[in-house]
Amino acid sequence: MKMKNSVEQAICILIMLATQSNQLPLKSTIISRRLSVSDSYLKKVMRELVVSGLVLSESGREGGFRLLKAPKEITMLHIYEAIEGEKSFVRSSNLAEKVFINTDKIKSKKREVLDVFFDAEKQFKQRLQQYNLESLLTEENHEVDSINWKKLVSNENS
Repeated sequence: MKMKNSVEQAICILIMLATQSNQLPLKSTIISRRLSVSDSYLKKVMRELVVSGLVLSESGREGGFRLLKAPKEITMLHIYEAIEGEKSFVRSSNLAEKVFINTDKIKSKKREVLDVFFDAEKQFKQRLQQYNLESLLTEENHEVDSINWKKLVSNENS
């Protein structure tokens, strides 16, 4: 299984939005500069976060992106599924039927192998469900300070 880089970027985006001072909207250009990714690519990730209901997009001069849910309500599973989708990552390409001759044995062993992968996927998703965004924002019972990302990124680029 290979996860898209967009999952890591989505986590970083959500951390930026969660720590934004006064929960003011952040423009995609600020986020893309901070993460060193193209604005057009970032907008694709943002769209997936908006469609999944994790982020709100506000248009206008003072618009941008804000969290739609509290960090404690956003699990790693929400983020993973926003980017990767909710479908199972376990699939068979039916290659075994082209290699082995005993088709009855193939079917039972194929089912056995797929069951192992389905079980692993279930455990993977259960673990992601147990870990939320808020846990990334606290250090030894101390919340991470809020940041004015717009000001910080502007100062870095000056």
